[in-house]
Amino acid sequence: MTRLTNAVELLALGMVLGACGGGPHLSNLRCRDVSRCTDVEDPFKLLLAVDFQDATGRMSSGTLQLRLDGETQHTLTLADLFQAQRVAADATRGTLQVDDDLLLDRAGQGQALQVALFAVNGAGQDSNELAQDFTLHLGSAP
Repeated sequence: MTRLTNAVELLALGMVLGACGGGPHLSNLRCRDVSRCTDVEDPFKLLLAVDFQDATGRMSSGTLQLRLDGETQHTLTLADLFQAQRVAADATRGTLQVDDDLLLDRAGQGQALQVALFAVNGAGQDSNELAQDFTLHLGSAP
């Protein structure tokens, strides 16, 4: 009976550990250029980088959401990003570069905005939501 009890306990422990932290994880959301976060020619295009980890190796078959102030603006297919950036499709960690336009029709000069990224891997597991605050600057400084 002791062996069966130990086996059941080990199986339960494995299920608990497997459920904790099993999905993708995003970290280190940052501007790719330390001097500016936007494209020189298009101030509505953010030039970001984010690190990822995903033990399943199925991140590339998932999606990445770009959110502005809590609302999803774009959902990107990670397979396209992985291929364009020559990241192995089965990579379990790496860095992705994200270039995307934000819809700022209600934003004004100097307004603080929160930009966030959220991923779902090919196994349907959600990542953490990683957010960064930015201030909108249009045009050149006076």
